[in-house]
Amino acid sequence: MKKLITCFCILSFYVGISQNSERVCDLGIHYPLSTGDNFMVFAYDGLIGLDFRYQFADTKLISPKISFTADYFNYNFVDDINGGAFVLKPELIGEFNLNTIPKLKPYVSIGYSFFSTSLNTANPQFSFNNPSPVVQPNGDRFNDSQSGINWGFGAAYDLTEKFYVEVSADFTKLDLDGDTSGNRYNENIHTVNMGVGIRF
Repeated sequence: MKKLITCFCILSFYVGISQNSERVCDLGIHYPLSTGDNFMVFAYDGLIGLDFRYQFADTKLISPKISFTADYFNYNFVDDINGGAFVLKPELIGEFNLNTIPKLKPYVSIGYSFFSTSLNTANPQFSFNNPSPVVQPNGDRFNDSQSGINWGFGAAYDLTEKFYVEVSADFTKLDLDGDTSGNRYNENIHTVNMGVGIRF
């Protein structure tokens, strides 16, 4: 699944370059707020998110885009531990063109998320082995990574020809194994993102 999505994104990027003389890019910054009943809400605080989008075609109804988003969350669950988590999301976006409200740009998205956490502690007796899956040690830090499909929706509103504000909701279902497989509390990541951006 990951290889298929990656190949499709690369193919779409090169097809877009060959078919479009004008490149339309978006660069945004946002605040990722964790929501819902899942481990992210209780263990991590959203800090900052960045996203880049490339529009590789255009139609009267939909403007398709390739997107890459990186969100960083700060770990806050246990006082003796510091670190954080990155969520990387390559996505395909369908942005709807509304003739009646041209400044409003609603969209839907689908992609694949890569969740990676890196933690350390000053207490050598502290164990990361509970709950499962076990977080394997790597030097002085403890690292773990998971991945899964994601989808979402949102809307941007153009303040000027270049600048816009945006709000979106993203949903990720991690592909877990072991004791946590099928546990919705550990599998799901839900975020609401609020930010600003520039088109060029």
